[in-house]
Amino acid sequence: MDKEDQPKITREPVSLLLVEGATDEIFFRRVKALYLADCRATVKDLEGLFNINAKVINSVGSYCRSHRDERVRVYCCFDRESRYGEVPGFDMRGIEQYIRKENVTSVLILDLVKATKQIESWFFYDIHGIYKFLRAPKTQRNTDAFKPPERFGYRDLQHLFERYGKTYTKGRRAANFINHLNFEKIVSQCQELQAGIELIKSQAGNVASRLF
Repeated sequence: MDKEDQPKITREPVSLLLVEGATDEIFFRRVKALYLADCRATVKDLEGLFNINAKVINSVGSYCRSHRDERVRVYCCFDRESRYGEVPGFDMRGIEQYIRKENVTSVLILDLVKATKQIESWFFYDIHGIYKFLRAPKTQRNTDAFKPPERFGYRDLQHLFERYGKTYTKGRRAANFINHLNFEKIVSQCQELQAGIELIKSQAGNVASRLF
């Protein structure tokens, strides 16, 4: 990450949403369109959680070098993946220290928007929409079997698809399914996602830095 010679900036900061995969990118692009339309925001796929700290540092550095006239608020939108409540290997404090060391003053904050278990856990908040997409007979739609949604994830969704002769695959091939989900229902019931959206919206125009 190069040290900056920052020009004068007058625009609202950009919210840079870093997501861990293509499935998440599709999901958060929908969130952006529906709930962050009034914010200057962009979504970037990190293509997996392996080497996550280096990926965050490299992505932030690359964005700042390419947009030297911008101030950036960075939101890491990652799956928890663990019953211990932490994103595996993610060291937010270490990344913040690196940004300060490199004096990248255009980065105003680094925050975490954390999924309960996996991004697929959030899909289960619209279990009615999942059954509808699968064209499951109404007599076979046991919505109570998937409560609370945070208990379920990728494997459960995969098995549910298989039950009705379909295949759930992460990535671009999931786009049609994700775009059929009722995002209003998901956001209204999922407190973590709701809190993440409100965090991004509430800070969108704030030019104060938490890092410098």
